Amino acid sequence: LTTGMKLHRSTTAGANKQIVGEEDSTSSTRTSLNTWVYREKDAVIDAIYRRAADLLRIDESLLRTRSPDEYPEIHTKSSMAEALQLVHYDVGQEYTAHHDFGYASIRNPNQPARFATLLLYLNEGMTGGETQFPRWVNAETRHGLNAEPKIGKAVLFYSQLPDGNMDDWSHHAALPIREGEKWLMNLWVWDPVYEH
Repeated sequence: LTTGMKLHRSTTAGANKQIVGEEDSTSSTRTSLNTWVYREKDAVIDAIYRRAADLLRIDESLLRTRSPDEYPEIHTKSSMAEALQLVHYDVGQEYTAHHDFGYASIRNPNQPARFATLLLYLNEGMTGGETQFPRWVNAETRHGLNAEPKIGKAVLFYSQLPDGNMDDWSHHAALPIREGEKWLMNLWVWDPVYEH
């Protein structure tokens, strides 16, 4: 999968990333390496997007560039998803608790935002490296929910509530790797549109 790909230091977006001109930046809160993997790379990557669409219960054409006759009511023909992000964590690397959403400029009539996150785990056997939802609570505990990476498993969570407000409980972290390494892919889907 990573043949010919070069990993770079992961960046974080500011709270207002959707404002034109705001740049990503490296930060001590996110210490992994990553690269972007586009749907057109090969048939395996295309199949990942198709499976993601099935899981999200949306038409797979919404996750690719569309022809003019597909969904004419949507003003853009681009994908509603970002490219897959391939991420590598080594010992000591982490991504502290954060949200995947930001806020669009009030002047943007579409108010685009990340709607859903799909984490695809590509390996297992590391110590540490769980995806933690620290604000998760239920009737039995107030401790965070930890998702342990397993090959072929995925975590899907939404950043928006059904009423369109952002979900503060989507706050999550990639806990530090204590031994071994972790590989995963992120897929971020936008609502209503992903404006590049």
